[in-house]
Amino acid sequence: MSQTKTDALSLGAAVVLLLLPQRPPLLLVDRIDGYSRTPRPTLHASRAVSVNEPFFSAELPTPPMLPRALALEGIVQAANILQIFVAVQRDLEAIGRNPVELVSALRNTDLGYRLEPGFMPGLGEDILAAITMAGPARTGALGASQLRFLRNMFPGDVLTYEVRLIREGADVQHFEADVEVRGQTVAQGMFSLSKVEGILR
Repeated sequence: MSQTKTDALSLGAAVVLLLLPQRPPLLLVDRIDGYSRTPRPTLHASRAVSVNEPFFSAELPTPPMLPRALALEGIVQAANILQIFVAVQRDLEAIGRNPVELVSALRNTDLGYRLEPGFMPGLGEDILAAITMAGPARTGALGASQLRFLRNMFPGDVLTYEVRLIREGADVQHFEADVEVRGQTVAQGMFSLSKVEGILR
C-alpha cells in the first residue's frame, strides 16, 4: 500500500450507512479510518470479514473465501464515500462555506450514535439531509476496472482500503486503490466511476 498520509478520522457504521445507499448484506465498508483532501483526495476505510456472512454457505469448500466480486464492490463503495466527500466539500466552497463543515458534521453524527460526550444536536443537519436526499445519485457507477487480486481473502480478515482520486474528466473520475490484509497487499489497481457532483445544489 502506498500509505498516503491522511488525517485520522474514526467514523463507524452509522456514518457509513448515512453516506452509502447499500444496506447489509451488501454493505461492504464497516468504517472510515482517514481522509485527506490535499494534495490528492484519499480515503482509508476498512471491512471485517466474518464467517457468519450470508454469502458464506455450509455447502462451500472449507475454508470459505471472500468472492472477489464482493471485494471489488467494497473497493468501489470506499471510492463512493470519497466521491461524496469531494463533491460536498466543493459544494460548500461554491456557496461560501467552509469545506471542513462536512467532516465536523460526520464526526458529530458518530458521537451522537455512540452516545458520547460532545455531541451537538443540529450541527451540520442541512449537509447530512442533502446527502440523504441525493439518494443513489450520490454515488458513481463503476465504468471500468483494472484491479488485480494478488491473494485470497478469508473470514477473520480485516480488509483495509486506500482509495485515491487521481484524475477527473467531464463525466468520469479515475481512482487508484490498494487493499491490505495484515500488512500484505491483496488487491491493487485502477478503476473509473461516473462523476458525482452537485449534492448540495
